[in-house]
Amino acid sequence: MTVEIGRKLFAAMSVLVLASCEAPVNVDVAEADAMPTINVERIKNDMLFLADDTLKGRDSDSAGYQIAANYMATQFANLGLKPGGDNGSYKQEVGFRYTKLVEGSAGGTLQIGDETIALELGKDIAIGSSSFETETAVLGDLVFAGYGIHAPSLGHDDYADIDVDGKIVIVMSGGPDSFASDVAAAFNRSSTKAEMAGARGAIALISLSSTASEERFPMERLQRFFGRQALRWMGPDGSIPNNVGSIKATATLSADIAAKLGEAVGIDFGAFSDLASEGVAPKPTAINATLSLQRETEMLPGFTSPNVVAVLPGSDPVLKDEYVLISAHLDHVGVNEDAEGDDKIYNGAMDNASGNAVMLEVARAYTESGETPRRSIMFISLTAEEKGLMGADYFAHFPTVPLAKIVANVNLDMPILLYDFKDVVAFGAEHSSIEGTARRAVEKAGIMLAEDPVPEQGLFTRSDHFRFVQKGIPAIFLMTGHTAVDPEVDGGAIWSGFLTGNETQQRNYHRPSDDMSQAFDWAAASKFALVNYLIIDEIANEDSVPSWNADSIFGQYYGKK
Repeated sequence: MTVEIGRKLFAAMSVLVLASCEAPVNVDVAEADAMPTINVERIKNDMLFLADDTLKGRDSDSAGYQIAANYMATQFANLGLKPGGDNGSYKQEVGFRYTKLVEGSAGGTLQIGDETIALELGKDIAIGSSSFETETAVLGDLVFAGYGIHAPSLGHDDYADIDVDGKIVIVMSGGPDSFASDVAAAFNRSSTKAEMAGARGAIALISLSSTASEERFPMERLQRFFGRQALRWMGPDGSIPNNVGSIKATATLSADIAAKLGEAVGIDFGAFSDLASEGVAPKPTAINATLSLQRETEMLPGFTSPNVVAVLPGSDPVLKDEYVLISAHLDHVGVNEDAEGDDKIYNGAMDNASGNAVMLEVARAYTESGETPRRSIMFISLTAEEKGLMGADYFAHFPTVPLAKIVANVNLDMPILLYDFKDVVAFGAEHSSIEGTARRAVEKAGIMLAEDPVPEQGLFTRSDHFRFVQKGIPAIFLMTGHTAVDPEVDGGAIWSGFLTGNETQQRNYHRPSDDMSQAFDWAAASKFALVNYLIIDEIANEDSVPSWNADSIFGQYYGKK
């Protein structure tokens, strides 16, 4: 589809959507006389547009995504919201670049005394392309740093007694089982460990693969990824910001190589793997061995894809310069010609046409009520969430308003709108004062705030809001809970079934079946919009800004400097 055809389609479909809103249908909610009007037909129509086959799944590098971005920008403008993007527009263009390993260039050598062990890509070692340079060569002494986690406030610091400056750091995957699930999800990831190692002068970070992990994900299975292109976002000057300090490369050694290294230096890495699975911290120590790594990276042309940004200015002479950010990723995963069946389009109706439609309805509720919050509200449809939260990461690095003036983020991503619900989950709320705000808001709507039903999945770190958390901004990520209004309906089974599939519900998550043929419960959509409105409204009108709880590791580690 050409962009010109997309513009014509956009214009035609906009007429249809606006026409269908002439007879609004409002769903009754608790305390309706004190609540904003939520028009569920508009939520539905916005979803019908954004999840239509013609947009081809809204991949961030596609004409379909550009049409979706034009649609959101036009809706924001029609509501009278102010442009919040670049140069007085509704768009913040994000540049992306592809990188790729040059075939046959990547590998390494492990030197233990007089023994030299060649490391073959895909058999002994896994390493990706560089973000920063076309040629990488690293040589250094090894230091074993346990899990590679610096978290003294949690009673764990692998760097307390070792010097890694100029060294190559070896770490076990995972982390202590004493960490809460969301904390573990943040601190156990290799990118966080690379940041911690790089901040202390390390030149590379090497993860050791355990026997158990290789049984689940054999090293050989990774070979198909080595020839693929990797995507990086670029700053306005074309450079890629460096978040990992002195780290030149990250890689993973196979369980066999880890065992050979352990035998030679007198460290039973196999035992450490077992201990790691039990959450026991292995003791950091220097290793009498050296490692060399090399690779070549090809820098390839990329594309640009916009975040769409709009602002509802606040009314308070002072507080209007502070912003409550409401976000929803606009992209999905596009078209997969290898998908089973005839349908190859991943429409992303629930993920995340629903979040954008709810966000638009929150904006409409404000503009139609005539009520202006004290603080400004920024609405942002983000690109490339499905490619690693990249649009959010770009905005967090290059915000269109001062970062210090963004006081909170409420993120909308894939609410499961298949049953009317009695509770919601506010992922991350327990880390900040937003928990009290969320609790009061849901009570106004006549529902409850529920505990995280799947803590093992670490959902708080897996959507766009986490990029703002990493910049010290308190955030929550709201999803529908497991308790249905109808006692005959198993909301939890439907919720989990959407994600993984079960006897109650087929898996639609990241499948072509996530389209508008699903049995949406529009009362749930209306209620979900109302709850988000109430949370945002309270944050926007409170005298004080949200703050991290004193015991929150996210506040301690990422809190604003």
